[in-house]
Amino acid sequence: MDTLLRRWGLQGQDVRPLTEGTNNTGYYVGEEFVLRIHRNAIPPTYEHAVLQTVTGLPFAVPTPVPADGETAVRGEIHGEPVLASLSRRIPGEHPARGDTARAEACGRALGELDKALAELNPADLPPSPVWNGDLTTVHPRVPNLDVVLDALPAVAPILAGIGPLLDLPQQIIHGDFALTNVLMVGDRVTAILDFETAGLGYRALDLAVGRYFFGEVGHPSTAFQRGYLEAFPLTDAELAALPGLELMREATSLVHWYGRYLDGQTTAEGVAARVERLLGVSEATR
Repeated sequence: MDTLLRRWGLQGQDVRPLTEGTNNTGYYVGEEFVLRIHRNAIPPTYEHAVLQTVTGLPFAVPTPVPADGETAVRGEIHGEPVLASLSRRIPGEHPARGDTARAEACGRALGELDKALAELNPADLPPSPVWNGDLTTVHPRVPNLDVVLDALPAVAPILAGIGPLLDLPQQIIHGDFALTNVLMVGDRVTAILDFETAGLGYRALDLAVGRYFFGEVGHPSTAFQRGYLEAFPLTDAELAALPGLELMREATSLVHWYGRYLDGQTTAEGVAARVERLLGVSEATR
């Protein structure tokens, strides 16, 4: 770890585990920095470009600190090759599900983020993931769905029914607005984190994801939706599409998870849990 941190000129720092997410592991480095170990199949090139470009936000985002001109560097931890990035620590704590006032504030913050992301020109950024329901582009280990459909027959009809919705507006979106990806001090949002799934997608997908994570399966958070729409109104067609977008996102997540399973980065039990979640969302959104 010390050898890796010296790439940023940091020595003798107190390093403490932060979180282990789906695609990365985090560490506090002293009191000032956060180190992320990226374990995604997709490197953070696009994520970092978005973080360095988006402006005009009333809260912070984790801007990566370059080392020798690079925002993601390769090194080793305990003999394991890793890809790492460093950002400055942002104060705050994650909100709890069920806190209506905080849910509304988080919805408003996501709306403000999407309003700022809408100003970015995709042509000015590196190639982007596209979250439009095409499940063959989700993970490089799953270039077609046959292997997933054969392995997971319980959800095969659901996956086979997911596809692009060409009539909905698209823009750059966050893609994964969960409770663990936002920080708050009191009722104020101080940061939105983890842009690793940022990319082109249906703009209403962010609201579909956020209201699901801040509510329960079958009971999306109305407070979150109210805050979001105050900041970033959507069309009637987009609002009507929200349940289908929620199902699309869960299907996308399962395919990504299955790709990670093929890479040896998660377990069969982890995949089974995602299958159950997709079945629950499918039942709730009928």
